[in-house]
Amino acid sequence: MCLSKVTCVKIPIRQEKITMKTRMKKLVSISTIPVFVLALLLVLGTVLADDPAIKPAPSLDCTITYVWMPGWEGTISGDINGYAIWPSGPDPMRFAGQTSHYTGSFEIWSDDPASNPEAVLLLTGTGAGSTTIRHGRDSIWRTNGLVTGASDEFVDWIGRHVYQAGHFTWLAPGIPDCGEGTFRVN
Repeated sequence: MCLSKVTCVKIPIRQEKITMKTRMKKLVSISTIPVFVLALLLVLGTVLADDPAIKPAPSLDCTITYVWMPGWEGTISGDINGYAIWPSGPDPMRFAGQTSHYTGSFEIWSDDPASNPEAVLLLTGTGAGSTTIRHGRDSIWRTNGLVTGASDEFVDWIGRHVYQAGHFTWLAPGIPDCGEGTFRVN
């Protein structure tokens, strides 16, 4: 019974509990939607993973031997066999104890293009590196770069990273001779 002049409304307690339970059920059902979506995506991912996926091409590991022409030219053997040309690249014209930095390019052909007009250009790329001239020892060079072009056989390697490194000897001070090194496409 209300003793004041304010109108009293009687709210049954049971009715409030039912309302809270209903709200909780709705909240739980809404929060389970992301769980079901996640489970669906996992199942779809598993089903789609059974399809043969495109695997990246493996690394190419090669050995290079080269001579100064001017410009470096030589043979490459290993995962690629052919003729390598560096029209621009490691600059040997430094004094002992110096390191020079350079940008350069490379071309790998199926054969020497100067002697075989049917030689096919297999890979091209660019890079940047350094040459170090050492006292009484072979000079060294290192280059990191990218494959920028390729024949159909090597098209999977376009955009891949290239690491080249090696050493070279001197005919006389200031006149480079030849060397060997590694060529790797990752």
